[in-house]
Amino acid sequence: MKKVIVLLVAVLFSATFAQTVIGVNLELSGRFATIGTSTLQGIEAALQQSPLADQITLSICDNATTVEGSVACANRFVDEGVTAVLGAISSSMSIPAAEVLQDAGIIMISTSSTNPATTQIGDYIFRMAYTDDFQGKVAAQYAVNDLGATSAIIFRQQDDDYSFGLANFFDEEFQALGGTTQVVDYTAGTTDFTAQINDVLGVTADVIYFSGFCAEGAVLVPALKGAGFAQQILGADAADDSQCPVGGGDAFNGFLFTGFGTAAVLEGEAAQRANDFEAFFRVAFPDATDFNGFTLAGADSLNVMAEAIGNAGEGADTVAIRDALAALENYPGVSGEITYAGTDGTPSARTIAFFEYQVPADNEQGWDKLEQFGLSTAAPTE
Repeated sequence: MKKVIVLLVAVLFSATFAQTVIGVNLELSGRFATIGTSTLQGIEAALQQSPLADQITLSICDNATTVEGSVACANRFVDEGVTAVLGAISSSMSIPAAEVLQDAGIIMISTSSTNPATTQIGDYIFRMAYTDDFQGKVAAQYAVNDLGATSAIIFRQQDDDYSFGLANFFDEEFQALGGTTQVVDYTAGTTDFTAQINDVLGVTADVIYFSGFCAEGAVLVPALKGAGFAQQILGADAADDSQCPVGGGDAFNGFLFTGFGTAAVLEGEAAQRANDFEAFFRVAFPDATDFNGFTLAGADSLNVMAEAIGNAGEGADTVAIRDALAALENYPGVSGEITYAGTDGTPSARTIAFFEYQVPADNEQGWDKLEQFGLSTAAPTE
């Protein structure tokens, strides 16, 4: 009888503390390290708040902002037998990892990949972001309708799925609205933009669109200003990174960019949830350099994964959890309501915001980021 009781207690103890392992595939070193860190901190803060905090273990892998690293992380998670993977950040890192994980039947939520191709890989692949066909379109519409632009220079990183695809969506919409464009290509790691700038010195343009990352933007934008380009420069969500205003200084004063909607542009209860989460985050990570849309996207990737695990029920397999995630409707996330039901793994209504950097000339007072307005992917654009 004593053996039976001891065995029963052991079984109950094991069941109570059964762990679900979730892989985290992020750019924690290399060119996108600041964004990766913001995302990871969001994931970790959300886990601290989660009702399943004692049931979820994170297995963290640094992909070093390389395709090879991201694929290696994905293969490691296959070997570990994780239930799901959060990340990667960029489309170039997310797409090859998604191919590995789809084949293995492992759920993946890219925290911020915006290339439409990411979720088209298969039914185990989800994202937390909007897509670049929307982001590029609204940026082009803003340039034409609000700035009155009829001509644009587009700087595009040709060896990156995100930057290349986003620039093309902007280009397509800008021309559809009657504008003319000139595209300038560069590659990752470019530190001297003299040749690219010389190519467009004589080009008349009302606006400059930069679809790349701050690792290069912090060099390009000051170089453009130094060469006499005074046009409004527009960027995208990859510019929501302290590398831009810190590395580029006051050249980024007035720089406009699109990004994940934060509390200032969310409405009602969604704004309150975002504010409450930020307050918690500031206590949990008092030394964090950034709190931005990537932080919120990381948090909600963990939140919806935990919700799906809970909805699937105790002992559910990966298929059941995947089905529960795919059925999710109006989840009250810190980045807004999240619905996967009836989609290809892209949430049906995400809020994108327009932001402006304010960077004093001496940069001694630090920099600020002001939210201008927000748009929902559920709203029609014309």
